[in-house]
Amino acid sequence: MPIIAPGSDYDLHHCIASAGYTFCEILGRCIRVWEEACEIPNNCLTWNDGCNTCGVNQGKITMCTEMYCFAMGTPECMVYEPDPIMVIDPMPPVINPFIGNGH
Repeated sequence: MPIIAPGSDYDLHHCIASAGYTFCEILGRCIRVWEEACEIPNNCLTWNDGCNTCGVNQGKITMCTEMYCFAMGTPECMVYEPDPIMVIDPMPPVINPFIGNGH
């Protein structure tokens, strides 16, 4: 039986299984599932799968263009949901020192 060098166990996608890497179809690259989830981010609104542009709702693809690809690119989120805006009341309550707090 031949001796296999550590780190030379590549799979079809060139992921090294002995290092804990598996191929994620959604992200189009090798990941370690305990470090990164194999899913579309929840705050992504528009996803590019490497060829087609897709709408996303809560991390799930809703619809995609159906273009023919000559070469696949890297999947990525193109548009993220904006962060919620914190509203700060610009005017503090006015307390009249002559009548107290109004009661």
